[in-house]
Amino acid sequence: MKELMKAVVLTDNNLSVQNVEKPETAEPGHLIIKMNSAAINSGDKFFLRFAPLPWMVRSRHDIRGVSGVGEVTQTGEGVPTEYVGKNVAFYRQLSYSDSAAGTWSEFAHLPYLDCVILPGDVDPADYSGTVVNTITPFGFLKQATTEGHKAIISTAGNSATGIALLGLCLTYNVPLISIVRSERGKTELEALGAKNIVVQADPDFDKVLSELANTLSATAIFDGTGGETLTRVFPLIPANSVIYSYGYIGDGVPFAFHTSIMSVRNISIRSFSNLTTDTVKNPENLEKALKDIGEIIHMPHFKTKIGKTFKPEEINEALAYKSDTGGKAVLVF
Repeated sequence: MKELMKAVVLTDNNLSVQNVEKPETAEPGHLIIKMNSAAINSGDKFFLRFAPLPWMVRSRHDIRGVSGVGEVTQTGEGVPTEYVGKNVAFYRQLSYSDSAAGTWSEFAHLPYLDCVILPGDVDPADYSGTVVNTITPFGFLKQATTEGHKAIISTAGNSATGIALLGLCLTYNVPLISIVRSERGKTELEALGAKNIVVQADPDFDKVLSELANTLSATAIFDGTGGETLTRVFPLIPANSVIYSYGYIGDGVPFAFHTSIMSVRNISIRSFSNLTTDTVKNPENLEKALKDIGEIIHMPHFKTKIGKTFKPEEINEALAYKSDTGGKAVLVF
């Protein structure tokens, strides 16, 4: 008789905790991971609203969750030996696998190319949502610099993704201008080493952003908001800028602009997804990226900001949880 495990499963658009078959043997290129915890990201909520989508990685038993952290208990054929017995943080969407099992479960079954090996002296729980918030700015930074941009403007501010981008820019010596909503956000980024921070509430916001952007030639805009923030930023960015649009939390207010600004100043807008970058699409690049992230993941910029922990049976409360300071709901197993 097969051994069972507890998992959060989607059935007829409803989430429930069920007993499902525990993964017994790691398939080639895969790991079996005893779950420690799984942060709930905005992407998890998106997938629940719009699933199934053709590009989504399937999950055995329709177990939900894409992020998490845990201990490798078994490795499949072809997995590098350094993964054996290690704690790993992961994002389930990076590699396609018909046999992957989602992260809202006691044990996950994932390709090793979804995983970052953690240092031995860190608390695994601090990385329950790290990889999804790091691979996006990592792929963006590689693409933007390859395309010739010298500096970046980030509307992601002091969000988890914005802070990860800051850590990456400090590591790779790329100038970054971070846009935050308040002085509290500025204080948080300053403590993490940010030098160029512009506060939206500041009466000199337009002047300061325009001068900084032109001085640094910041022509790559990493936009995770859209809406009102992007409308305000759009006229202030240098000529020949590219807006890489990856998030839309400000869609309550439409993004509006004069088309003459776009044509006369040669500004373009592109959708951006980590899944379509050369960093993620090319397995060799992805393996190198995950190793590179592992080398710097100890930096405070890459820790998951935990707001409140929940048991799997509290999944609906966890999904409804909101934090004023950006803390995430985390399922603990």
